Amino acid sequence: MTDLIQTVLLYLCWIVVIVRVSALRSRNQRPLWFALLMLALGITMLQKDTNAFIRGITGDVNFQYLASSVMAVGVAATLLTFAARAAEVRISPWLRWISCGVTVVVMIASYVIFTLGGGKARPHFFPVPGTVSILDVYWVVYLVYQGIATVATLVLLLRAFGRVRSWLVRIPVLLLIIGSVGFTVFIGSRFVAVFGGVESAVAFGTYVSSPHTIGVSLGCSIAAFVPLLLGWSAWRNASALYPLWKSLVTAVPHIALDPPRPFLVDALRPQNSQLRLHRRLVEIRDGMLIMNDWVQPADLAQIEVFVSDVPPEVMAPMTTACWLKVAIAVHAAGLPMATDPLDLVRQGGTDGESELHWLRSVAAVWTDARTDRFATTVSETRLATHRL
Repeated sequence: MTDLIQTVLLYLCWIVVIVRVSALRSRNQRPLWFALLMLALGITMLQKDTNAFIRGITGDVNFQYLASSVMAVGVAATLLTFAARAAEVRISPWLRWISCGVTVVVMIASYVIFTLGGGKARPHFFPVPGTVSILDVYWVVYLVYQGIATVATLVLLLRAFGRVRSWLVRIPVLLLIIGSVGFTVFIGSRFVAVFGGVESAVAFGTYVSSPHTIGVSLGCSIAAFVPLLLGWSAWRNASALYPLWKSLVTAVPHIALDPPRPFLVDALRPQNSQLRLHRRLVEIRDGMLIMNDWVQPADLAQIEVFVSDVPPEVMAPMTTACWLKVAIAVHAAGLPMATDPLDLVRQGGTDGESELHWLRSVAAVWTDARTDRFATTVSETRLATHRL
């Protein structure tokens, strides 16, 4: 079962590394990409076929343990970098990478000295109990670094988890927290296995390391695709707001930086989707603020009578859509502003997410036949009253 999980995670890591190579351009995504790369290399070293191939080249049964351990140090360093940025805590790059580099150099030097000296080691490249050798330095440096880096990463990830509100981001952070907890326990079990000579700790460590491998693989993989998912979500929301936005920009062009384009051109135009969505929300709100001055209390009273028969969940958004359509029609007809305008723009969200939810509900009924019918009736009544 463990081999099957490792194989699945191996393919997952390599697929994400290849598909998301563009993450190297992003400062925040780069550590995740390197963590996945080194985790994939580390898991590759543990595969039986890879072990046999490396043994055939090097003639050393222990080289695979050095390689996988060095990859693990790299994973710890990159995850610490990601956690520090996610928690918005500055950790000196000098301290982070020099300590990582020193750890790797000491590990490689210890390995070379031990191998050239013809030393004997237990399975898994563990030192022989009751003896003191350079191999003890190897494991002390490795375990101390991994312990400090993993605990620091766990603390920072917990802090970042409390700061993040989107579950799209919280899920990978939670997976990395689970992985860090598992690896912290693994480090403890490895210390007991290496220096205590407790063989059962080896099997225990194999099992407790699984949450780390799974959590880091899935967490980094999901996080690596978060920008794409956020971009797609922003594109979908901006497209849903398009009819409402276009009507307002056509009525009052100065609220938008760019004139409205046909829907397909607007949807397929390459641009920053999140920036476009943000601008669209602001421009819609600006348009509503202007149109508010063309609606009179009598208009709203008529609209409220019409929408009283619609389902309760669409009553509020349809009311807003109707008065906006009435205001646009009255404004286009050249009628003067209302003498006693209402404050209708207060209705909406209190932050970006709730504002988007509210405007999406208004946009959903913008093209509804009932909205058009109600708004047309009220607009004609207003125009007829003005002519009298």
